[in-house]
Amino acid sequence: MESRIKKAFVSLLFLLLIVGIESAGATLYCGRAYKELKQDPGQPYNAVGYLNNGCTAFLIDADHIVAAAHCFENTTTGAWQTGLRFYPNFHPDRVAADAYHVPRADVIRTVVGSRAGESLLGSGMDWGIARVDNWQDTDGLDLTPLRLASAMPASGTALVNPAYTRHHFPYDDNDATTWDNMEWDSTNCGWVGANGGMWAITMREAPFYDGVHRDIVGCNSRWGAGMIHADCQLSAVNNDVVVHNCDTVGGSSGSPIMYKTTGGCNPGTWYVIGVGHGGGPADFSQLAPVCTPDTPAHADNVGASVERFRLAPRYASNVAVHRRPDNSMATAVFAVDSDLDQVVYRARSGSAPGYADAFDFWQTLGTPAKGKELTRIAACSADSSGRPQVFVVADDSEIYTRSVQSNGQWNGAWSSVALPGSLTSVADIDTTHDLNNRCQLFVVAENGNAFTLNKSADDSWGSWSTVASGSFDRITALNYEDELHVAMIDSVGQIWRTTLTAGGWAVPTQLGNPSGVGSWLDVDMTWDEAARGFMLAVPQGGGNLLWFEPMYGETKWQWRYFETHLWAPGADPQDAPSMLSVTASRWMEDQPGTTSPVVFATDDSGNVYLIEYARVGTAGWVLDWKSFYHETIPYN
Repeated sequence: MESRIKKAFVSLLFLLLIVGIESAGATLYCGRAYKELKQDPGQPYNAVGYLNNGCTAFLIDADHIVAAAHCFENTTTGAWQTGLRFYPNFHPDRVAADAYHVPRADVIRTVVGSRAGESLLGSGMDWGIARVDNWQDTDGLDLTPLRLASAMPASGTALVNPAYTRHHFPYDDNDATTWDNMEWDSTNCGWVGANGGMWAITMREAPFYDGVHRDIVGCNSRWGAGMIHADCQLSAVNNDVVVHNCDTVGGSSGSPIMYKTTGGCNPGTWYVIGVGHGGGPADFSQLAPVCTPDTPAHADNVGASVERFRLAPRYASNVAVHRRPDNSMATAVFAVDSDLDQVVYRARSGSAPGYADAFDFWQTLGTPAKGKELTRIAACSADSSGRPQVFVVADDSEIYTRSVQSNGQWNGAWSSVALPGSLTSVADIDTTHDLNNRCQLFVVAENGNAFTLNKSADDSWGSWSTVASGSFDRITALNYEDELHVAMIDSVGQIWRTTLTAGGWAVPTQLGNPSGVGSWLDVDMTWDEAARGFMLAVPQGGGNLLWFEPMYGETKWQWRYFETHLWAPGADPQDAPSMLSVTASRWMEDQPGTTSPVVFATDDSGNVYLIEYARVGTAGWVLDWKSFYHETIPYN
């Protein structure tokens, strides 16, 4: 197992040396002093650590770290980096003292601002939140997380940037301080620049991973002490990108850009305002690197603001699509963050948005029930005005709801929804509008029956009734051509469908599977670009094919597929993410009589992706999965 991990990481490191970590650029300013990031430095520096690919990262809670997106994946191809580990407050003396017990944790999954397209989307997408686990040898180590700022401080605010940089200036000081000495390295960095090498911090010994196999040492990973970069300030915040003049060089990627409050409610408190990305040129492959004059006009280092990721779901298990609370002609996307057990949403911005306009950043609707795990989510119109109402499953046994009031504001608290009869488990929920255009809720029990609940008026509900008996785990519903359609997945992954007739719900019919598909993970129904109903399903085992069945015409209830890939501009087609859920809807910005379908999906790392039928740039279906964590959706 360890051999396989090591081989994978060697391949990863070579890839990073070619296209990855150096791509962000850097600016190094003349005459700056540095301080060593020592062992056990206390807050806030104890939360800063080293990724074993050469990046910096920092803790934001007990289970998550933040770094740049390009520290977790290749922003050209979207390929995930593997074998990553986080070493909090790494210092070479820890290796010398006891190489078998260097504090560390494994990176087990990551959500990022976008998996590909940094050259098109810009530095604002270059953030990632990783789940870490398998902590080892941290007894006695202060791991107090860093706080994410809730607002940006004023321009000119003093900043501090601790980072595991691989080089600094001057490169040839030859003083007695060994931690910051530089060397010309053409062995590990022979690919860099015309001179066949680069100036870098003197390479240190890497820690052992398991007592047998040593962690990787290379041009990007020097295993030196971290440095504290100060004497810098915030220049501006442009489009939620922090512009500053803290030194940014190789290894700064992923580092916290932070400041200390001097007044207000919590004076003396440290807050992170952004995550290190890059800046202007700093070429350490030259025999005599040149620094940039340290003047305000040269403040050109940047990083994604915390506004972009503060409330982004750290593991989106499921999403629902409906309308913006204050504008029924704008789309809102609601998500379950199963890591934090809260509901978050983001909406199309502007007073009269179109479906090419940007989305606001994520906002929170809070936690319906403290200490209860959230899983599935659905949304519908609370009343005839189209204001959204959201439903969420908690602890697989309860349903909570929250809706928007007539003033366009969310009501104050979540409330529970009584379950049908003696039902004690809930596997899935969905909503559609009933034949009176009111919200109708559908639910399936864990390996059980399907039920529905519809409104008798805008502000009151009727009684639960049975849709189907069986052993169902997933459910979806659609009002299509004034007929209610329901599809369900049973406990062995097979899809069944039924409709509401004059005599009640029809006996469910099992759908056959296309060749190569044995079972299904999730199912949903929506309308196509001609407002015709169709059903989509995600198969067990993943793959590039997104399967669907038209609910109309000669091919009605026959399997067809979209060939999808991961959006990776300028790169060979990448395999589609490994999807776990699918949510099909339409853009609410469409004028009456038109439909622009959109399909959202979540992957096994908790990222949110979409494909859509777009009338911008390239007409028709755009079938490469794009991240929904960036604020704009590119059409190229």
